[in-house]
Amino acid sequence: MRSILLFVCLPLCLTGAVACRDRSTAATAPAPAIALPALSSPVGSVVGYSLVIPESFINWKGMHVMGRNGHQGYIKPLAGNLAFDADGNIAGGYFELDMNTITTTDKKDTSSDNGLVSHLKDPDFFDVKKHPRGTFQLTKAIKGSSDSSYDITGQLTLRAITKEIHFPATIVKNGNDIVAKASLTIDRTKWGITYKSGSVLALVKDELLEDRVPVSLALRFQRQQ
Repeated sequence: MRSILLFVCLPLCLTGAVACRDRSTAATAPAPAIALPALSSPVGSVVGYSLVIPESFINWKGMHVMGRNGHQGYIKPLAGNLAFDADGNIAGGYFELDMNTITTTDKKDTSSDNGLVSHLKDPDFFDVKKHPRGTFQLTKAIKGSSDSSYDITGQLTLRAITKEIHFPATIVKNGNDIVAKASLTIDRTKWGITYKSGSVLALVKDELLEDRVPVSLALRFQRQQ
């Protein structure tokens, strides 16, 4: 299918449970439009949608192998857009994550001075100073059993490592808005994040963190004017 983007699913790989978010600062302004990848459809037939950043979240959770002392949080997108062709098929797009926005929601202290947040940003995990951005490029979107269901394939880049991922998603169009949701699990070790991984280190189970990290997306797009 066409070169496409939808949304990123980012593996934060420390300990955690389901994310929540503070919507008190939510606004309706969409993200600034950014360039779409090359499309196979004529540009004039494509309708673009910009990501509404304040109302879009990538939630993460992680656990120790033994299931104790979990943490949860989210990361914010930096920019993104989505396009549909004249037939209503996904036709292109791009998505970026601001890795500096990694935060936790299960701890009272969610500042950047929080020890856990600082650790997520250091070389054990996302090495944010060297790699402040994550990206996702959709390469295939196949419609599922309903008009709103899709099987998504794309390229996720973190820490300058790009890997293909697959996941089911729900994309609902309502007038000038699109709401996209997805849940998936990502193996953090594929992006070189091996801190306390049982697949790399011979540690007792109490000291190990799960390699597979659940991620959920809640994203809103608004039609470009």
